[in-house]
Amino acid sequence: METNLTINGTEQRLDLDPRTTLLDALRHHLGLTGSKKGCDHGQCGACTVMVNGRRINACLTLACMHDGDAVTTIEGIGAPGNLSPLQDA
Repeated sequence: METNLTINGTEQRLDLDPRTTLLDALRHHLGLTGSKKGCDHGQCGACTVMVNGRRINACLTLACMHDGDAVTTIEGIGAPGNLSPLQDA
């Protein structure tokens, strides 16, 4: 299933199995490993990303549900040499 996402400001077109979680799309299809798979039940927060400015657990949502959405991961909140306070912690 074709899914279009804007990841950290960059448009991405992915051909994904409709059962692919947003977390797996980020980690396995885009190589963005900052979001982690911890509990896989949405309790630990290791998979947290921002979708259209709202915090979600990426392990609990399917990537295809966010077609056309803007996703910000931990990698997208700062730049090399200019880390955000969250990345610097």
